[in-house]
Amino acid sequence: MKVSPSIISSRLEFLHDEISRSVSAGASSFHLDIMDGNFVPNLTMGPDFISAVRRSTDLELDAHMMILNPDKYWKVFSKAGCDLFYFHYETPFNFREARKGIKEEKKSIGIVINPDTPPEKIVDFLPEVDKVLVMSVYPGFSGQKFIPSSTGKIAFLRKYIDENGLSCQIEVDGGIDSFTGAEVKRSGADIIVSASYIYGGKIEERIGELLRL
Repeated sequence: MKVSPSIISSRLEFLHDEISRSVSAGASSFHLDIMDGNFVPNLTMGPDFISAVRRSTDLELDAHMMILNPDKYWKVFSKAGCDLFYFHYETPFNFREARKGIKEEKKSIGIVINPDTPPEKIVDFLPEVDKVLVMSVYPGFSGQKFIPSSTGKIAFLRKYIDENGLSCQIEVDGGIDSFTGAEVKRSGADIIVSASYIYGGKIEERIGELLRL
């Protein structure tokens, strides 16, 4: 199982160092929480911040677009250096148009579901996305507790993907530590996102713990 640290909980005054330590510890990508204060009640990073992250690493940068009309803004974040774009099922967007543009730029697309959204709602998207992101907390703030029912969603998606011979990967975001990380791995997750757990302790030790699950 791969680990994708969420930069939102890093010490931003030491951004380059925090990223370098994460890479050395075995991170496979970085998760970037982009919030607009409308789709979720918080404001976070914009394109300039993404550019700063891009200058600090060659790893994949995944843009979690927690914004309204993400299909209108993904190109700005693409130019800033993002490689994959997660669009929420719960926000209005033109999936076909967005996917076409993203693939033309040789980048990747993912679909996200919130805790209240049944996984059955997104099965039609699975053949056309590179990753599916299961939110195991309500989006907007880091440090929340893992919602146990998320494991059932992961198991459903794992079974559907395997039975239909699909190639998309399952990523899980929210309340991930060594205990909940083990639970989502057993349920079938390919990638885990962790924010406050990684950056609230010694980065090398925390990422190492997650990689050994």
